[in-house]
Amino acid sequence: MFDHILVPIDGSPLSALALPVAAEMARCHHSTLTVLYVVPPLPIVYGESAYSFSDPEADARAKAEGVRLLEDARTALGSPNISLLCVQGGDPRTAQAIADVAAERDCSLVVMGTHGRSGLDHFFLGSVAEGVMRRVGVPVLLVREPKASKSVSDKADDSPRAAPLEVNA
Repeated sequence: MFDHILVPIDGSPLSALALPVAAEMARCHHSTLTVLYVVPPLPIVYGESAYSFSDPEADARAKAEGVRLLEDARTALGSPNISLLCVQGGDPRTAQAIADVAAERDCSLVVMGTHGRSGLDHFFLGSVAEGVMRRVGVPVLLVREPKASKSVSDKADDSPRAAPLEVNA
């Protein structure tokens, strides 16, 4: 069903949660797994005109960090049969870079971490995951950090209940 699975990572705890999920799905479906790192852009300075810094050393450091994260992912999964890919992109083009790789590699599933933000947090911070979902034509599995809250069954146990009705015959 899923011949090729793409999992973008960025070094965050959320992408660390998505990585083993993607690896397990790839194992179960006998799929190819590609781990992707999108290199963040150099800072943009806004003033009378916007411009970005051109610093080859900073760009090389950013790429080296991506390669290190990809190798760490391979080590964590314990499998040499993983395709690693480092591409230039970054906010606000991160979602587009992920979608481009998914299309170029003919991926059938994208697995990625998400904060699951809503409301004003989502409005101001945006969502790379949402951007990917809007741009790819394949399923996207979003992995969220488990919340430290009660399960649905626990909540049901806390709900108010009516006193039992006693009928005397």
